[in-house]
Amino acid sequence: MNQTKTLHLIGISSPKDLTEEQKNILKEAEVLAAPARLLSFFPDFPGLKLPLTGSLADWLERIAQIYPGAKTVVLASGDPNFFGLAKKLLTRVEPESVVILPGLTTVQKAFALWRKSWADTETVSLHGRDSWRIFWSAVFRLAQWGELLCVFTDPDNTPAKIAKALLTKGLTNFAVHVFEELGTQEEKISHLSLDEAAGRCFSPLNLLVLEVTQRPAPVTLGGQEEIYEPENGLITKKEIRSVALGLMELTGQETFWDLGAGTGSVSIEAGRLLEYGELWAIEKNPQRVLTIAKNLSKFGLAHLNIIQGRAPGALKLLPDPDRVYVGGGGDDLPAVLEETYRRLRPGGLIVAAAVDPVRLTQAVQVLSRSSPARTVQLSVARSQELAHGYYFKPLTPLWLIKGQKPLAR
Repeated sequence: MNQTKTLHLIGISSPKDLTEEQKNILKEAEVLAAPARLLSFFPDFPGLKLPLTGSLADWLERIAQIYPGAKTVVLASGDPNFFGLAKKLLTRVEPESVVILPGLTTVQKAFALWRKSWADTETVSLHGRDSWRIFWSAVFRLAQWGELLCVFTDPDNTPAKIAKALLTKGLTNFAVHVFEELGTQEEKISHLSLDEAAGRCFSPLNLLVLEVTQRPAPVTLGGQEEIYEPENGLITKKEIRSVALGLMELTGQETFWDLGAGTGSVSIEAGRLLEYGELWAIEKNPQRVLTIAKNLSKFGLAHLNIIQGRAPGALKLLPDPDRVYVGGGGDDLPAVLEETYRRLRPGGLIVAAAVDPVRLTQAVQVLSRSSPARTVQLSVARSQELAHGYYFKPLTPLWLIKGQKPLAR
């Protein structure tokens, strides 16, 4: 390989961490590209410096133009392949021309300072992200069965902001560990409650680790009605939940809408199946919204979002769904299903519940637009004890109507 066409990507936390190989490469470099903080480690570098200012895309494009004709070194924090720069850089230059020399990650330094193993720790990044979807689903997994969750932050998505967001959702069963200025003389670790973290300012150079202090109630499929916070005894019966979720064909990563969510029992159990997904419970009744919030907190369902409002108007700001359960439906059921079908992603599924023939007919008409809807009639009876035996007490029968949007061609 022609040396002038080799681009070195070096991971660094501080100059003292550099290996001899990395130091030699830096001595021979003609161009040094890095964020301003990392460039400040090399004030006497004699060649061309390319600080990361403004657009990352523009900065990478300039590197792509320069490196074939000059010995170029790009600096990144820690291991560039671990939530770092490597992924995007390798889309702008020839991967065969890049040599990656990783450094110690922030996670490694933090857990070494903490004297704690991170073998069973999950890591997510909120650095430069507007969506917290990956974070909330990771918090759910942590609450139910995880050990620790590392979060890469940024000046906007700070530990304080994250702590406040958890408290707002009623998720209080976490301890917060914040590692600041790692690799410098100012490095420190703070062990805090969520309330303490929410009211504190931290260095922009930090890593957040969440730890479970108490497990929430476990989420099971077809859970007894008694485990949920009820609203005047109104709740989707466990047999209906089980069949409806079976019809949903959930794979674990979908965006899920629950329209007319009631107590949120369908959303809660869907959340157990959507470990990497996102859930939206829409409910018009304010009292039921409070009940959903209690159930969210009880089961630690961090990736559930609650919207008070009436469909279809309340759906405007939601992300397009992959799966929808329509558990409630008044006179506006056709309009709700029409808008839901329009927003549904290609290949997505809708399951609607109907308790009378009028709603059944309306749902079948809308959901049979592309192909015939599949309808399941449920007549459930539960055994009840008698003095010398038992009898079966029937529940209100209903229909579940399933429709699918065709895949885009």
